[in-house]
Amino acid sequence: MRFTATEFADFRGRHSDWAGRFTGDEPVYAIPIPAVDCLARPAGRSGRRLFDPKTAEAERAFTRLCEANHVVGFWGNATVSCPLLSAGPTPLPPAVVGFDRKTHQLEALAGLLDKGDEARRRLRGVIGWLLTEPAFLEQVAVVRRLYEAIPPACRPRFPLARLHQTPDIDTGPPLRAFADGLVQLLDRWGLTSLTTWDLPAPQGPLLPDYLPAGAPARPAHGVWVYVPVHYPLRGDDALQHQVSEFQRQQVAGVGIDPSFAGNTHYETYERMFRVLHLERAVLSRLVHPPRGLVGRIEEGAAAAFGLSVERVQRLRKMIARCRAGKRASVSELRVRR
Repeated sequence: MRFTATEFADFRGRHSDWAGRFTGDEPVYAIPIPAVDCLARPAGRSGRRLFDPKTAEAERAFTRLCEANHVVGFWGNATVSCPLLSAGPTPLPPAVVGFDRKTHQLEALAGLLDKGDEARRRLRGVIGWLLTEPAFLEQVAVVRRLYEAIPPACRPRFPLARLHQTPDIDTGPPLRAFADGLVQLLDRWGLTSLTTWDLPAPQGPLLPDYLPAGAPARPAHGVWVYVPVHYPLRGDDALQHQVSEFQRQQVAGVGIDPSFAGNTHYETYERMFRVLHLERAVLSRLVHPPRGLVGRIEEGAAAAFGLSVERVQRLRKMIARCRAGKRASVSELRVRR
């Protein structure tokens, strides 16, 4: 997916100084406007702004352009699409707003929208867990090295999935080594693709599962449940407990930290993901990070996500401990069985 040529050309023309700073080697992610506003205000005794007025204007315009196109940034001339990150709470369609929500149809529609929002929250929590797990980050780094060993003109295009888009050129062993490494990564961690190197796309539940046997898109990771159409399920069948136990067994079988099974703290991991993503986006704008940058990023995250600065500080400390291999020592993330 790409911005329309007119939109992108217009944006680059109006903000050429801002757009010209990016080489296309790495993705450029949009920064939430409340964070931009925060970072554009004077702070501290020096009254220094992280974004001057001209830069702040460009940042706001870029964020609005991304939001209008339902993307989270661009990479070279292509957009970066991540529906889990770009989608907010799903509103009721305009045609039904104002009607009595107590009718059965509207209750059913609102319930379905709420379930979709909750599913996306849980999957964002998976991304937060993955981006704080050393074993995952190390495996991504290995796959990236294999990718970079392929001649640039022959590299598959992002997003990287099991069936990747590859130019019609036979690159031999380098491409095959990368493809094998990518599939191992996707299978081990239950991913559909890598949107970018730092945006994994986790597989959601398949209820029901319409994928045919042997389909390339069928994930190798997860617990498969078959219930005959004639079998009566009852509330006391403890199905959820049985599935959770199978999840723990699978995680142990592939050597992943036990807390990945069921990801019971997904709300906290979702916030960790959002803080991580915002920090990465802000750092990509700065050639020479100024003093006090961490504090400004914490203020920007608090403004963007409706959190206190103290809560953002706590989330950043948890991120650091998890990435240092000390997840089990974080009391808020401890798994209780």
